[in-house]
Amino acid sequence: MTAPIAWMNGELMPYAQAAVPVWDLGVVAGASVSEMARTYAHKPFRLPQHLDRLLNAIHQMGFPEAYGRQQLLEAIHGVLAHNLSLIAGERDLGIVIFSTAGPNATYLGSELARRTPATTAVHTFELPFETWLPQLRNGVHLRTPHTRQIPRDCFDVSLKVRNRLHWWLADREATQLELGSKALLVDSAGGITETSTSAVHLICHGRIVTPDSSVLHSLSSQLVEEIAKTRGIPFERRPIPLAEFRDASEAFLSSSAATLLPVSHVNGEPIGKEIPGPLFKQMAASWSQLVGMDIVQQVLGAHT
Repeated sequence: MTAPIAWMNGELMPYAQAAVPVWDLGVVAGASVSEMARTYAHKPFRLPQHLDRLLNAIHQMGFPEAYGRQQLLEAIHGVLAHNLSLIAGERDLGIVIFSTAGPNATYLGSELARRTPATTAVHTFELPFETWLPQLRNGVHLRTPHTRQIPRDCFDVSLKVRNRLHWWLADREATQLELGSKALLVDSAGGITETSTSAVHLICHGRIVTPDSSVLHSLSSQLVEEIAKTRGIPFERRPIPLAEFRDASEAFLSSSAATLLPVSHVNGEPIGKEIPGPLFKQMAASWSQLVGMDIVQQVLGAHT
């Protein structure tokens, strides 16, 4: 087979045939949790931690727990074994795992809904280095739209969920304000939170600071903290008012897929004197050493 495959509810299938049923609550209500990992040099990175976060989210949300850690690991490796053979050696894959709340009884009827499983799936995609290339070279422009972060009394935003309409609206507004920019949401108190895909870090007086509430339980931010500790760089999680960007000598985003991207502007105001900045370069070097390849060169080598 020369086309990618996916895994859904225990079965491998062509990626083009993998679909969530229209009666699934993942479609009807956006009731779904997800996970994003990736490969480096065709090797998956920290899958156990990603699966622990996924399984915790499934449990915390009260979704059906149909598949265990080992079953999902085997599914991921089965999909990777085929899909990695379809890409060039210098490319890598993003790995997506998601699970839904199950069928909507209104559509199926209570009897059939009780006998119908939720949807759990694994699929991959080729990482879009070409998209990240200009952001790495020139920095990401962030805008704070009118859309706010979901309040913590709605549901726990530290869980990685697929209910992302507010993010879509926020990014659309950011693009309308400035073409190519990304939305940075603030919470009801005016503190910064995160972007739709990344954790946000500021460098203030030699210290890395990142928000401690109303944000995803970010594995990439944990990796940044881990690297900072090994380099002896102070790291702090705390509330950060939007105005603190004025004191930042650098800022950068972290995510499991794109790794690290520098921030050059927030609401039109420049951040720092150099893009990427010196501390960003230190973090990228340590991240590269940890994963066994140069994460910056992999993006810079992409062709648009």
